[in-house]
Amino acid sequence: MFVFRQILSQGAVNVQSLRDIKPPLNEPQSLFPYVLLGTFIFAVVAIACWLYLRKHRQILLSPPEEEVVRLSHEIAYQQLEALEAAECDMETYHTRLAYVIREYIAARYRIPALELTTVGVLEQMHREEISVRYVACIQHFLGNCDKVKFAMYQPEQAEAAARIVEARWIVDETKFLAE
Repeated sequence: MFVFRQILSQGAVNVQSLRDIKPPLNEPQSLFPYVLLGTFIFAVVAIACWLYLRKHRQILLSPPEEEVVRLSHEIAYQQLEALEAAECDMETYHTRLAYVIREYIAARYRIPALELTTVGVLEQMHREEISVRYVACIQHFLGNCDKVKFAMYQPEQAEAAARIVEARWIVDETKFLAE
């Protein structure tokens, strides 16, 4: 109610106090700043595209490096040579030796030998129908390595040298079997 009384009390509007709306300013439209800005943006984008394509064209035009596929027995031989050259205690020596043969078995027969126990590896080899002769040799080899790793067995130096000969024999005998 108070608002209504206030509106009525203001009275009549003076015609001279109200003015008409001003017309917009008539400035001459110059397209030069817009053309200049557009040209600048286009030049920046064109240079960025040119640099990007120049960099990637060199990568695309260069011949891809041929990846040399090494056979599993070559890798095993190289690791065995490195192990022979290394000086380490018996437990580490036998652990690394067993790892090389397990890695070879994993690559050669596609058995997850690195993730399985010795018994699991042998069972998987039987399932894959690998010759009993090779399975028995690997069983003997991994069993001897496990004795050193887990049973605190300390072999003589000659016995440790014979172990690497066994590892080479395993790789030699199985490298050319049908894959």
